Amino acid sequence: MIQRLEKQRRDFFAAVSHELKTPITILKGQLESMLIGIGDYRNHEKYLPQSLAAVEDMEYLVKEILSVAKMEAMGLEGSMADISIANLLKKVITAISLLAQEKQIEIQVELLEDVNTAVQPQLFEKAISNILINAVRHSPAGARVITRLSKKSLTVENTGVTISQEDLPYMFTPFYRVDKSRNRATGGSGLGLYIVRTILDLHKLSYGIESLQDSVLFTVNLNQN
Repeated sequence: MIQRLEKQRRDFFAAVSHELKTPITILKGQLESMLIGIGDYRNHEKYLPQSLAAVEDMEYLVKEILSVAKMEAMGLEGSMADISIANLLKKVITAISLLAQEKQIEIQVELLEDVNTAVQPQLFEKAISNILINAVRHSPAGARVITRLSKKSLTVENTGVTISQEDLPYMFTPFYRVDKSRNRATGGSGLGLYIVRTILDLHKLSYGIESLQDSVLFTVNLNQN
């Protein structure tokens, strides 16, 4: 177990190093070219906003990396609380509703109200938010994201998209992208589901992702109190 966790940690930081290397190299090249005044790079008004956007992307990525490191180091630290999962879901869905509207995604909910379980509220909210945001981001316009809550489980299903059997085992791997053309500009930090895995593992909750005929289904099995 310890060896497996250590390997995961090594793989994670190796992936982080690889993911940061390319944008840092590009940014350095842009800034050096602007300082020297090479060709079109003399047009600072054009390239400075691009450089700032690259820095902001890296800043967001570093924050996500630090978030993962903090979670792994601190664990749950006795901060568990018995909360209403339905209320938490309503809060998260309200927060991402604008993103869904922009992508013309319909969010449907089927919630059993009296479902309580012991979780670390902030971390569990982060996990659920990442699952829903991931579903919205990776669904085509006009698709539906269906959130169901029962006594035993929470499921999030997004329609209009599938995942190949070859990709499924790697969905929780840092920076793994099913669509190889996607990057942080179009597909988030690449750490969304890895953070979900880290949080749910800390809670000792089982979970899984599967590809159905015309949808992707994420399931979290709840230890209800």
